[in-house]
Amino acid sequence: MGKRGAPKHQKRSAVPKAVPLHDKKASTWMIKPLPGAHPNKYCIPLGVLLRDVLKAVRTSREIKRVLSGRLVEVDGKVRVEEKFPVGLMDVVSMPKSNKHYRILLDKKGRLAPVEIDKKDISSKVLKVTKKHTISKGKINLTFHDGRNMVGDNHVKVGDSVVVSIPKAQLKSHLKREKGSRCLIVEGKHAGNIVSLKDIIQRKGGKPSEAVVESGKEEFITVAKYLFVIGDEVNV
Repeated sequence: MGKRGAPKHQKRSAVPKAVPLHDKKASTWMIKPLPGAHPNKYCIPLGVLLRDVLKAVRTSREIKRVLSGRLVEVDGKVRVEEKFPVGLMDVVSMPKSNKHYRILLDKKGRLAPVEIDKKDISSKVLKVTKKHTISKGKINLTFHDGRNMVGDNHVKVGDSVVVSIPKAQLKSHLKREKGSRCLIVEGKHAGNIVSLKDIIQRKGGKPSEAVVESGKEEFITVAKYLFVIGDEVNV
């Protein structure tokens, strides 16, 4: 009989590049994320984040104890599943210990929790990945973390928006335009913060490219790799 569905296990030695594990030979298996807001290759299971990245717990038993105690929130909502996928721009909070983190990228393109102040946990930056018209002529926006929201036609694919969490109400619009501050999320420059100088449209179905500037260095990257963050994210 043929195999049904995707594998339910994840070998530690074969974790995606985005998962910041430094001891891949410590054991054979790793927690595999559930299907959810972020693709498997761009997320960290919540249990792995707590034990292997933040070092907030030491064992699998402690992971389950902390989560079942409802001590961890992601984007303002309590999460109790150790396989819950945590990805770019998610806000992870442990209110009892007064620790709060935003998931960003390091210079190697790996997901990395950056500690933030409590005053910054009530908002999140989302990148618009799709846009289409729904019933009654309304505009539906789809974001990088799987959320959908009825929005304004002025918001374009590639732009970002700032929303409140956990209720996800639109607060502001960050356009992908000249001078905008962006995070590169893929490619060899992943993790760099740059200023957008120009968008170059390519013919023949080739992806658009962006001329960006980082310090005194200027280079070209794929336009869809840019995530507009404005001044909302301090890194």
